[in-house]
Amino acid sequence: MFNSVWDLLQKPIFTVSGQEISVVSVFYFLVIILISFTLARLIIRFLKRNVYSKMEIEKGAQFTLSRLVKYVIIVVGVLIGLQMLGVNLSILAFLGGLLGVGIGFGLQNVFLNFACGLILLFEKPVKVGDLLELNGTLGKVKDIGFRASLLETPDNETLVVPNSSLVTDEIKNLTHGENTDLRIHIPIGVAYGTDIEQVREILLGVVESEEKVLKDRPAKVVFKEHGDSALGFDLRVWIITPGDRPEVKNSIREKIDREFNDQGIEMPYPTRDVYLFKGEGEEGAKEVEQLA
Repeated sequence: MFNSVWDLLQKPIFTVSGQEISVVSVFYFLVIILISFTLARLIIRFLKRNVYSKMEIEKGAQFTLSRLVKYVIIVVGVLIGLQMLGVNLSILAFLGGLLGVGIGFGLQNVFLNFACGLILLFEKPVKVGDLLELNGTLGKVKDIGFRASLLETPDNETLVVPNSSLVTDEIKNLTHGENTDLRIHIPIGVAYGTDIEQVREILLGVVESEEKVLKDRPAKVVFKEHGDSALGFDLRVWIITPGDRPEVKNSIREKIDREFNDQGIEMPYPTRDVYLFKGEGEEGAKEVEQLA
């Protein structure tokens, strides 16, 4: 009795591309799919409990990585199930190869950004909360996805930056590491003939009155150059919070301007001397008239 039922279940019920499909093979296929879903759920649970928390992966990245793991396991399960059905997978492999080539040419930037997203998540050269300077723009990292990352600027604008830019381009991470002390540079120019020591005293006095600079790391005034129209100085100041850089620079510049005005120190601007020469004859005279 049992053998007859088993033989009946193994008999083909329909044919797909010349391949006979039986009730037993369909049952095996469904079991494999069920096992794939269960296995994917267990692996994702394991990742959440034992991997994500230890590696401090962000929630958005956790969701994307979990989806990726789930899809991979299910696709593998479907392929195994199809093989148990008796489907010739060589045809699928050929079609998959053609599809992969087409997608590779059309979505190569997407795959590049995806690979760079994995690098950011595991190597962590940049993490959520870091303050970056990218192409002269400051931005705080709000989220790191698998394709792009979100940066929030001081103007509350959101920059969508491809992950490849954060990996391959040169960027400044102002808060990388445990020590977040940052030195800022403020260039200053004064007129020729100004007392250098007086300028130095004024600049250091201004820094002393600024609340957001580090007092245990002294400021420096470096005499950099004899410029075309000014003596160039570089005021170097340490701050503890990189995000305060624009505010501190603005405050120091305002105080310097007031102190220079009070003490009569001139901050020059470029000047040019123009000489007119009268040429010989009428043409030279007309030339001078036009210039005048």
